[in-house]
Amino acid sequence: MSMLGRWIEKLLASLPWLLAVTAAGLLVKLAPFLWAYRDLALLLSWQHLRLIGLSMTIAVPLGVLIGGLTYGRALPGALALGSASLLMTIPSIALFGAMIPLLAPLGAGVGTIPAVLALILYSQLPIIRNTRTGLQSVPAPVLRTALALGMSPWQVFWRVRFPLAWPFILSGIRIAMVSAVGIASVAAYIGAGGLGRWIFGGIRRTYPDMVLAGALLISLLAVALDRTLFTLQRFFQRYREQP
Repeated sequence: MSMLGRWIEKLLASLPWLLAVTAAGLLVKLAPFLWAYRDLALLLSWQHLRLIGLSMTIAVPLGVLIGGLTYGRALPGALALGSASLLMTIPSIALFGAMIPLLAPLGAGVGTIPAVLALILYSQLPIIRNTRTGLQSVPAPVLRTALALGMSPWQVFWRVRFPLAWPFILSGIRIAMVSAVGIASVAAYIGAGGLGRWIFGGIRRTYPDMVLAGALLISLLAVALDRTLFTLQRFFQRYREQP
């Protein structure tokens, strides 16, 4: 390995510590602001979590269902992944803005409903892709053994293939959820609340502490959710590797 390669490897290895030190420094710097506005910080954090919870409650079953229905089928799979990929190319602020005229006739052009719908759409690609990958990754000898034991194809799917695919599915959910935490900050633009209010408000007022506080809390929220889902993923991975 070249000297540059070793230097990059060391830099990447130390990156989590650098980020942790940076976050700790920001937390110390912003402590007076966060303490002064602690009630608002809790309210905005709750609003942010509610957006994530509502959207993931629908996005996860929907993405897993689409992935399950299209795995092993080339054309439906290509259509599902192509559509989800196309949605990911739309800038978040544009999609949130597009929800306003689309849902305005229903009286839901702004607020929680359009934000949740946009987050559901953005979350589909990693969930669908990883569900398909997980279902296709189950070893053929395992499936043949299950069939030899007298299981029906339906039983093989639910009792063998689907449980063994869970580490991959959880990985997709993890990616979708962490992405949604960041994208949800834009939901404040259409009146859905959340920590994005501090970011937009701080930019509007030229108030750096408010912007940094919103960004820091969003980052901490994303890390907490990521670590929680990573722990679940490792649990299911150990289950998958059991003889």
